Formats: sequence, C-alpha cells, structure tokens
Amino acid sequence: MSCKNTLQVIVLAMVLALGFSFHAGAAEYSWRMQHSWGAAENHHFENFAKVVNEMSGGRIEIKVFADGELVDVEKIMDAVAAGTIDIGHTHPDYQMGSVPVGELEGAPFLWDNMEQEFAHIFRYGIADIYTEAFEKRYKISVLGFQLCDKGTLAFTKEVNSLEDMKGMNINVQDPYATFLHELVGASSVYMGAEELYTSLSRNVLQGVEYGGAKAMYDMSLPEVTKSFLLPYHQVAWAPFYFINKNKFEKLPDDLKAILKKAVDVNTIYMMAFYAEKEQEALRLMQEKHGMKVTHLPENDVKILRQKTIEWLTNDFAKKDPYCKKAADATLKALKDFGRL
Repeated sequence: MSCKNTLQVIVLAMVLALGFSFHAGAAEYSWRMQHSWGAAENHHFENFAKVVNEMSGGRIEIKVFADGELVDVEKIMDAVAAGTIDIGHTHPDYQMGSVPVGELEGAPFLWDNMEQEFAHIFRYGIADIYTEAFEKRYKISVLGFQLCDKGTLAFTKEVNSLEDMKGMNINVQDPYATFLHELVGASSVYMGAEELYTSLSRNVLQGVEYGGAKAMYDMSLPEVTKSFLLPYHQVAWAPFYFINKNKFEKLPDDLKAILKKAVDVNTIYMMAFYAEKEQEALRLMQEKHGMKVTHLPENDVKILRQKTIEWLTNDFAKKDPYCKKAADATLKALKDFGRL
C-alpha cells in the first residue's frame, strides 16, 4: 500500500471512530493559514489543509501561505489573535520574547532519540505547559503540537569544532546562541526563512540553523554553505498549529475535533517525509554540491549539554512559573532516561 493510501486509511479511520460524516457542497469556512517556514515547504501544510478538507467533507477550505507572504514571522501570533490570519503554524522558540517558556524548544543536545522527545512533549506535560502559556498570552486556541525534522548547523566554511565557530555570525536562537557566544564569542541573529540564502551568499551570515539536511536542501542552502555539522543538536523540533480563539469557539464540536486530529495525521506525514528524505539529502549535499559532513567532538557535545542543564536549572527555571514547571518536567524526563 502506498504512503498516500495509508494516510487516507488513517484519516478515514479517525473520521469513522469520531462519528464524523461527510457533507458535499460549498465550503462553510474559507480560511488563510500562514506558517513560519519557506515556500519550498508549503507541501507539508497543503497536506494539512487537504486532510482538514477531506475530514470535514469540504466544509473547511484552507489556503496556505509561507513565511512573510502575509506578515513577518514574528507577527504571526498577533495576526492570528487579531483575526487577520485564521490559522498559524510556528515554533515556540520563535515567540520566546512574549512567551518565555518557548525558549525551551531551542535547548541543544537534550535527547538521544525521537522516542525521548515524544515522551517529553506528550507524556511529561510540555505540550500542556506550552498550550496554557500561549493561550494566556494570545487570543488563540492551540490545535496541537507535532514533531518534525531534526536540527543542526551548516556553515559557509568547514567547521569541525566549537573553536572553529569563533567570530562567526550564526542564524541561531537562544539558548544555543548564548552558549556559542559565551564559549567562542560567536554572534547570533534571527532571520526569516526567505532571507537566509541571500544572507549566506553575501557573508552576512557564516552559519545557519534550519532543520536538518532535507529542510536545508529544499531551501537551496547547500548552494551557499560548505559544511554540515553532526551530531544533530535537535532530534526533532516541536512546532504547533493554532487558530483565532473566537473563530474556534464558534465552530461546532465535530469541526473542532477535526482540526485537532488533522494535526496528528499531518504529523505522521511530516515525520515520515523527513525520515525518508534526510539521508538522500545528505548524499546530494555531498555529491552534487561538494559539502563536507563534519562531526562535533564528543567533548564539545558534552560541554554544550552541560551548558543546557545549567541553563535549565538556573536561568530558564527562574523566568516565570511556566518556565519553572517546564524545567522541572524536563529535568525529571532527563533523570528517567538516564541522562542525568
């Protein structure tokens, strides 16, 4: 059975299990959705829109827009809260300035594998903490979190160690950005997805964090970078879908459930896509673009992991009550998984 047919079976099973029925006819709701990724990655969110449309029997239509097409990435939350955009998709750490607990997503080298990250988000309460914090700050309803691709760094020159990053300007978020600054004096900046290629080609940036090999390849970043650093400092990112609160609360219960279940279905699509394509993208980076895959020494990884633990315990936990709850849950998970 093909992946496409398998996904359709999953969707249908969810629909039947929840007691949904299909309705033919014109859409009752036509919405705009903007995500915080590049246009090359629209297919992920077009699949979400397709699943919602199919599960709702055509009652909901969603038109997808990429980063910057409607508003700048840092304004997505405000735009959805105001109702100028209906649905959004972004990362918690993109909003750390307004919701400090979101910074946790960017903490490097916490987990060994995807299973640990899944448990952290969905069993140790992180998704619930994020949801409460974001819904308190913005007039939104969180539809759900997902795990997607990995996270690492690529550079415009060969990098084999932390010391090689000295003096670089790297597109990376806190707390990793702060760690690199403290350890080797690297500077950091955050730019929207569509600005990265030009900034790297003009040497405004010398390093970039943008998912794993497949995400970077789809954004053509191997054309303007020379090395790709392993191991991945993120085994998976944890972005989320959200909708204007007033619009969501006015929906019938079946459509509310469909929107939430569509997040789960699209998570399967996205994770399977990246699992399939990551190694192929790594090979093409090297064979087609001449990139070199390098490895951070284990001692450097240990240093960064220790910085993360210290940050969790001291700086992060003291920012606000949500950060304290998230830090406690994360430290418990680390202990349970034998990483402390």
